[in-house]
Amino acid sequence: MWPVLFGYIETYYIFWGAALMVMVFWTRRRAVFIYGISGTDAYDILWWVMCGVFIGSTLGGYLGNWERFADAPGKILRFWESGASSGPGFIGGGLFGLYKIKRLGIPVGSFAESASIPCAFMLFIGRWGCFANGCCAGLPTNSPLGVRFLSRPDAAVWPSQLFESTAALIIGISLALLEKKRLKHPDTLNRAVLFPCFLITYGLYRIVFDFLREGRRTFIFEIGQYSGLVAFVVGLFWLSASLKPLKTENG
Repeated sequence: MWPVLFGYIETYYIFWGAALMVMVFWTRRRAVFIYGISGTDAYDILWWVMCGVFIGSTLGGYLGNWERFADAPGKILRFWESGASSGPGFIGGGLFGLYKIKRLGIPVGSFAESASIPCAFMLFIGRWGCFANGCCAGLPTNSPLGVRFLSRPDAAVWPSQLFESTAALIIGISLALLEKKRLKHPDTLNRAVLFPCFLITYGLYRIVFDFLREGRRTFIFEIGQYSGLVAFVVGLFWLSASLKPLKTENG
């Protein structure tokens, strides 16, 4: 693919940088204009979220590529070589964001809903950076869908990055359609429905598509699949808790 643009800029960072910018500014706009959160509070929360994403994704990269650092522990300080993992990044961002939301006294559901659709589109954009870089590559395949990367010109592999990008796009569009219906009932917007649905669907596609990816596995799962499983379970419980009051009020 094209791991480097213009001779020195890594495509991976261009796409993921753009993806994060979209997520931050779109979430802030949605938090203010749809969910009634002040702009200052939204930026404060997002700052904590980004710190959590950085820490979580870096630690996830270390766990997923521990062999790279076992023989040379000093490389741990070179965090940019950790091979950041998006699943643990979501967990870290969620925990840090939750802490700041609680400190500010803002309804968790309101901010979570504002971040739901932007998070899906962030993954849609960012995974193209993975595809261009050739990282997160799939297993070898003889399928016509197989692609050859510069890092592995000897064998065609599944384009798992594009599978995940497509799944994220479908999730984002589906959440937008669901939100359109929910906006007809503004009194329920402080109850998180979109974000739990995002967690459930994100967790499912990580569990499924990561079976097509290369990587070290603990038992049967990669680190990303375990984080996907956590997201799936948390999403299920969260959605169940959010829908119970709705059923009571409407019944």
